[in-house]
Amino acid sequence: VMLGPDVEVTRATLTGRSFETISGEDPFLGSQLVQPFVIAVQQKGVISTVKHWLDNNQEIYRQTMNVEVGDRAQHEIYMPVFKAAFDAGAAAVMCSYNKVYGEHACQNSRILKDLLRRDLGFKGFVMSDWGATHDGKASVLGGLDVEMPAGKYVKDISASFGTDPRLAPAVDEMATHVLTSMYYVGQFDGRFPIEGSLPKYGALDADATSDAHRLVARTVIEDSAVLLKNSKDALPLQTKGLKIAMVGHFCNETEDKKYKQGSVWSGGGSGYVFTDKGTTPFQGVKAHIKDAASIEFSKDVAAAAAADVAVICVAAHGEEGWDRANFSLPEAAELAAGVRKTNSKAKIVVLAAVPGAVTTEWLEGVDAALLMFMPGEQVGPAVARLLTGKAQPSGRLPISLPKQDEKRFTTKQYPGECPGKQKWCEHLIANFSEDVLVGYRWNDAKGVPSAFPFGFGLAYTEFELKDFDVQCSDGSMKVSVQVANVGSHTGSAVPQVYVGFPSLKPALRQLRGFSKVRLEKGKETAVHFELGEEDWSYFDVDHQRWVSAAEKGEKVTVSIGTSS
Repeated sequence: VMLGPDVEVTRATLTGRSFETISGEDPFLGSQLVQPFVIAVQQKGVISTVKHWLDNNQEIYRQTMNVEVGDRAQHEIYMPVFKAAFDAGAAAVMCSYNKVYGEHACQNSRILKDLLRRDLGFKGFVMSDWGATHDGKASVLGGLDVEMPAGKYVKDISASFGTDPRLAPAVDEMATHVLTSMYYVGQFDGRFPIEGSLPKYGALDADATSDAHRLVARTVIEDSAVLLKNSKDALPLQTKGLKIAMVGHFCNETEDKKYKQGSVWSGGGSGYVFTDKGTTPFQGVKAHIKDAASIEFSKDVAAAAAADVAVICVAAHGEEGWDRANFSLPEAAELAAGVRKTNSKAKIVVLAAVPGAVTTEWLEGVDAALLMFMPGEQVGPAVARLLTGKAQPSGRLPISLPKQDEKRFTTKQYPGECPGKQKWCEHLIANFSEDVLVGYRWNDAKGVPSAFPFGFGLAYTEFELKDFDVQCSDGSMKVSVQVANVGSHTGSAVPQVYVGFPSLKPALRQLRGFSKVRLEKGKETAVHFELGEEDWSYFDVDHQRWVSAAEKGEKVTVSIGTSS
């Protein structure tokens, strides 16, 4: 069993585990990414456990807090990624620590039976998060199948069979859910032979690292890096004869003792895996760039004094158990200003590792900036290849980056409020009263531009979108656009399709298609999208069902662009 993927839509981007989720701030993005993930994992005979069901959107007092959320937001924002995972065959789901509608998630029949099994048609088993079970009988009757990490509350439930006739059939159903899931992924087909008392293959202490795995790790960093700025084609670097300075202690560190969990390049918590094979940007640049005049490193700005280019390494950190205090990117502004004061002629490039959204007031003083979302152990070689153009950054922002003065939530919405005058308490109540206005939907509806919108990302080249066309027929829609690389480098474009209609309000538009296309300079290609009724439907709270814009005779607006 694999305890993943994490798929919560990022509502509050300060949440400590935002670096883990596959969804970013948009349910369609998560839905498209989770399905191939689940299929690939389960083809290996490993059960994929999608988490955390439901509304687990912050770490502050996560084990006791309560979430109040409306039906429309629940169905349109927080449930769709789970549905996509189940449609792909995900055989397990993990219920969360928090309460929803006043009841702990792992004994909450409304979310485990009504929403999960009745509305989404889930057929697998429900596993509790570690220690998220509070009452054995309530959990068995509420829809839990497996208590983790041990059966503290459920193990003696058979003693109550005689006093409550509902329990024995419920336990039978629990076992059926687990066994059905195991059969479904082929675990009874001899795929995991045992020798003695241990697995024949894949011992827990085995080192599974390989060159192929390292290549995947490096390629993912390169493909997901987001180029925020590239003034006057500062990147890629022409390294022959160049004096390169690596500035900031993070350029040559993998660990930071200030962090309770995780490392410089990886977020902390149960999703963190320790490695002694990590590399640093300085090590990667030294190993891969051989024609530079010099490559120097300093924790302060000293190395930049005689440099042609200063590469500044900065990092923010997130970890399980608590949310970040603010959106700042520590040391970025100070190091950039220090380099500029020390050497006004040096080109300044910022490499930033972040767990989620950060503010970008420091960007004005630099020439180029690459954003990486907790890249991991292969950051060294990936950075060297990105800086030199051997790899092209082709990531797009999965979350909006806020301006410094953005005021998105009231305290009642996030992190929540306590009864009386108390600011912090275990039984915090977070009211998701913004409803469907999550992420860029809020920015659009409120007319508050973000610093960088969802879907944004530059390339080392320029693209042109042209010949946009929409054809409607028999309740479906075919959208096409021509994408041309009109710049001087090979690169990847990501055209994005957004759909709007009157009943989507207060949201103005929502992502309903995207495609990454890699093009050599001077080349172009046609990109096609097929849309259907689900792409212009909303959840009607009064009738408790999905209703399409076509059913109401509403006009559907289709937009295409390179960000929200």
